[in-house]
Amino acid sequence: MVTVPDPYLQVWWKFMNNGDKRKVQRHIGNLPSLMEMVAWPGLIRTMVKFWDSDNMVFRFGEVEMTPTIEEVLASYENIDMCNKRKHFAKIKEKLSLVKADWMDRLPGPNIPLRKLYYRFGRARAYEKFKEEFVSEEKWKETRPLAFAICLLGTMVFPQGPNYTIHPSVIMVTHAIFYGVDYGSATKYYTLAPMILADIYRALDKCQNGERFFQGCNLILQWWMMRHLIKAHNPEEPDPLRRSDQLAGHDWWMYHNHCNKTGGLKFWYPRLQGLREENVQWSIECLRVTKQMVIRAQKVPYLIFAGLRGTRPYAPGRVLRQLGGKQEIP
Repeated sequence: MVTVPDPYLQVWWKFMNNGDKRKVQRHIGNLPSLMEMVAWPGLIRTMVKFWDSDNMVFRFGEVEMTPTIEEVLASYENIDMCNKRKHFAKIKEKLSLVKADWMDRLPGPNIPLRKLYYRFGRARAYEKFKEEFVSEEKWKETRPLAFAICLLGTMVFPQGPNYTIHPSVIMVTHAIFYGVDYGSATKYYTLAPMILADIYRALDKCQNGERFFQGCNLILQWWMMRHLIKAHNPEEPDPLRRSDQLAGHDWWMYHNHCNKTGGLKFWYPRLQGLREENVQWSIECLRVTKQMVIRAQKVPYLIFAGLRGTRPYAPGRVLRQLGGKQEIP
């Protein structure tokens, strides 16, 4: 799982101009704030032990819970949802490259983050690699896209511990930035269903012995703690709440006196003995609407396409999290 971001990614964001930062946030919301979060590996490893892969839910004591699209979306942005996406055939074209011999020399299909940082992250990178780009104008235009690719590829859809990027992340990020063409119309979509599908897949894989959590463990950590810490007065806004949920997470945890160093021995008995009255069922930042994504027309679930495969999604088992009336499935 991701415990610390690549320092080159942090430097890139720190020195990025405000215009490019706004462009990145316009397309992927507050996901850059993942770089500010402190990871709790012990919590995630313990949660894996309570995962029910048959029903796609966690079973903590007498409590049954699962992350939902609405909750994942609430963690980083507030735009409409859809789970469609489009693949593109040429990575070089999406990065405005006319020459990229270095790609052909890579030992495998994954792309190292630093290869992109050297070409897009440095302020004067164009002068060194100008023969690789269409033009300086296109290079400047592509820089926010390249940063988003590196962020998503190493922290949201991580491929492994070496900060390499799955090539599909480039296609997906390009679709998020520039939309998907349907005839004369262009539509823009959110990442939330893909993020959720990869979290589900990572839970399944780790429960079966996989060592690296190939999902966004930081969003899963955010979701778990938002349900474990009860609001003092659910009817009133939390004075500790910030508009950027991810950036304010560690500060919020500190003010709620949470033990961020706890491992399996600390978390297992607490999750195993969890009772209904100990859970914050509906997280405060969640905007509950009547248009919740619950099921398909003919079957009581949906199929979400993640970066590496598909997973079923059946939030009908956890309607209580979405402010609805819960019935026994």
